[in-house]
Amino acid sequence: MPEKDVWIALTKSRPLPGCEIDMDGCEFYFADSFLAMEEEQRPVAIAILAEKVKEALLTRKLELEEISLCARFVNEEWVDQTDSIETMHALSNKALESNSVIFSGFRSEDIQELYHYHHTVKELNEQ
Repeated sequence: MPEKDVWIALTKSRPLPGCEIDMDGCEFYFADSFLAMEEEQRPVAIAILAEKVKEALLTRKLELEEISLCARFVNEEWVDQTDSIETMHALSNKALESNSVIFSGFRSEDIQELYHYHHTVKELNEQ
């Protein structure tokens, strides 16, 4: 079985008519998205991830506005500092088991600003 990488994209999206997400009537929503891909896809992984995320958002009636970060997600390197229902590591594992984009919970602009979501990557040799 070929090895898979998990990729993460931090997204900002705008609700379209018919979108069922309505936390506070804000203009944008934010979410982390995860997708597993074969190792051979690394050279074009960012392009694939962006397209798949865009498609997955559209199925939820959200329009992709911006991807602020796109990177390979290696469990040992990422430090999860948020109090989300599911950790980034759990979402990454779901992506490995799935052939689709896995989203974290969607955050409104107010929540995004209030909690100042930060993502930290550590060196593998750190303790």
